[in-house]
Amino acid sequence: MSLEKSFWRRQATSVSLLTLLGSASWSSAQAQQSEGTIELATVSVQAASAAEQLVLPNIEKLKISSETGSLVGLTPFETPASVDIVTQQEMQDRGLDSLVQVYNSVPGVMSGNAPGTPGATSIRGFSGGAVSYMFDGMQAPDSQFMSRNLDSFTFDRVEVLKGPSSVISGNGALAGTINLVTKQPILGRNTGQALLSYGSFGTVRVGADYNVALGQNAALRASGVYSQSNGYVDDTDTKTAAISLGATVALSDRLTTTTSLDYFHDDLRTPYEGTPLIAASAAISPTGVVSAPNGLVLDRALRNRNYNVYDGKMGSDSVWLRNRTEYELSDNWTIRNDLGYYTSDRDWSNSEEFMYNAGTGLLDRSAVLITHDQQVLSEQISARFDGALGGMRHRFAVGLGYTNTEFSTQRYFGMTTPVSPYFPDRGFFPPTTAANFSTRENLSSTVDTYAVFAEDAVNITDKWLVVGGIRYETIKIEQSTFDLNALSSAGFDADYESVSYRLGTVYEILPGTVLFAQYNQATIPVSSLLLANIDSAKFELSTGTSIEAGVKSTFWNNRAVASASVFQIEQDNILTPSAANPALTVQGGSQRSRGVEAELAIALTDQLKLTTNVSYTKSEYTNLLDSSGMSLAGNRPTNVPEWTYFLMADYKVPTLPMTVSASLQYVSSFYTNTANTIEVAGHTVVDAWISYDVGPGTLRLRGRNLTDAFYGEWSGYNSQHIYIGAPRSVELSYTAKF
Repeated sequence: MSLEKSFWRRQATSVSLLTLLGSASWSSAQAQQSEGTIELATVSVQAASAAEQLVLPNIEKLKISSETGSLVGLTPFETPASVDIVTQQEMQDRGLDSLVQVYNSVPGVMSGNAPGTPGATSIRGFSGGAVSYMFDGMQAPDSQFMSRNLDSFTFDRVEVLKGPSSVISGNGALAGTINLVTKQPILGRNTGQALLSYGSFGTVRVGADYNVALGQNAALRASGVYSQSNGYVDDTDTKTAAISLGATVALSDRLTTTTSLDYFHDDLRTPYEGTPLIAASAAISPTGVVSAPNGLVLDRALRNRNYNVYDGKMGSDSVWLRNRTEYELSDNWTIRNDLGYYTSDRDWSNSEEFMYNAGTGLLDRSAVLITHDQQVLSEQISARFDGALGGMRHRFAVGLGYTNTEFSTQRYFGMTTPVSPYFPDRGFFPPTTAANFSTRENLSSTVDTYAVFAEDAVNITDKWLVVGGIRYETIKIEQSTFDLNALSSAGFDADYESVSYRLGTVYEILPGTVLFAQYNQATIPVSSLLLANIDSAKFELSTGTSIEAGVKSTFWNNRAVASASVFQIEQDNILTPSAANPALTVQGGSQRSRGVEAELAIALTDQLKLTTNVSYTKSEYTNLLDSSGMSLAGNRPTNVPEWTYFLMADYKVPTLPMTVSASLQYVSSFYTNTANTIEVAGHTVVDAWISYDVGPGTLRLRGRNLTDAFYGEWSGYNSQHIYIGAPRSVELSYTAKF
């Protein structure tokens, strides 16, 4: 059977799954309809059965008004796209301590660490600049620089919209958008939380969060977290810290303003940059984890080795200052203004690449020094309408946006001393002279983006919702570069225009069950706008289109919540060597992803809940050449597995305030290079934990990777570097609410 037929047979199977979900909910789902709104049933916690309470958090997530999936605050249940939300409570229950762990818990999403960009993410087979980030609904420009593997305690929830979303979050959101939602002040409540944990490798986490109401019209909230770890690789100490402050004031019945300030710090000393492949003949304990040409293997004996220089470092300090002010002009019209300022300093100086030299038996190592100084000013104003027009409910938004980014960077690339794979004398970072660094340049960029956008969600009937949106952006770049080695300078200006749109629909076929479908177009730069050079500036923006259809359902008397979707994303005009002259880079390459995703949370009994998800992604280049002019069509992009499975069971012990849980996650093989000659085998990781209610909080004892699996979880910029997953570990934590 051809691959094409095999793929569409899988799609047919998923359609059957959609039909089964709908049939299952026919006799059991209950919902109350509000005029002009598609909504789930209101489930009272007091009235819910024990089984219903097990899946109640999954139902509540479908009701959250989200800025990730629309400009008008649609809930995930109303959104004609796949929106996954991971709440703070889920992060604590499942032990998702970092953003990388949170991202990897979402079907269709893969994440790992790469030099300079910890927390790099791939969604539905696309990565890099194709993944957009938002912070409390505000766009973070040039997301490749914004990704950091932050401590998850900082966030109230993480929302992931999968598929093109440039209409919502602007240019670059081809694969999807990740919205990091911080803990915001809550009017009328005093509430707090504290966290303490200790685990293997000297890992410590301490966090606290407190919200205080100042009368009925004001509230303050402060949150902080600190974590440190010695790491499971030699000499890889890590420290992270975050502080969040927020104030909300209701100045009148119609005027509310919220100001937030967030500080993030991470410091990675001699960070782990992956484990190199070496010749099988030289390996002490060769494994079959990696299949590679020239007899290269991943050696288990190198699991804990660090090849970075002794004084290597990677760190960042970032500050986000934001204000949102909303004024209700009438019962139907609201004016919203979002003003933000972001500043970040990042710097790293490491040996990031180490290649096995068959002639010497040593690892030839690079030396890289990069600094970032970035400031972003953003302003967005919008008018929003929620009311009846022509006998139908409209939720409408129209607005203007402006973003200014000032960016400067030092970029030095050279070599340092080679080392033995088994007894590395790691040395120190070399002096930054021309003799040691063949490239030394200082670059500065200014990017100004102007946007106008609109979206309308129209309830044709109580059961049928149609959503349409459009966004137009102009982007202007000014850049200059000074070459310290050649003592020469260069610069350029460039202008781009971007148009993105989407049209989607949601239809409630049964109470508690909706079908959805959408078509949209997004744009993405062919390379980072902030690092663009005079050669890349001549290229137009790349475009992408997507079609998606699926179902979302609650059924079996609110004891089960499920969703499933099929999708296709295509990107055109990516960079590729010219067929006539491979030394020349042109636009004309293309990439496509097709796939199926499904999720289910079900209470089998009053004590037992199962949560599972599965994703299949067939991602491939449909037109791309390598540097020699050979076709890469049909090859899979790097760090993209075809299959992922996840299964978790939670059992509440009837006679004790205790829950016993276990999870299994499977990730199939992936490639580390576009030629698909280096393949990392699939892996399965098993975790288990016990949660026991003690006083005002919960004590958890957790074991990770219980089988001590040796596996590769990600590859960096070098295809012969494999990031090895953490070995078996344990953790004891206590979270208290007050």
